[in-house]
Amino acid sequence: MEDLVKTVETFLAYSDEKLEELSQKNQKLKQEESLKEEKP
Repeated sequence: MEDLVKTVETFLAYSDEKLEELSQKNQKLKQEESLKEEKP
């Protein structure tokens, strides 16, 4: 049972990390898009 808890905690920590990573990538893409739109 202890192993299961550890596994879930690890998974959740990993998920948070991934979300943060995706969020940053998304932010970058949005910035690039707005830069493209500003140029004629």
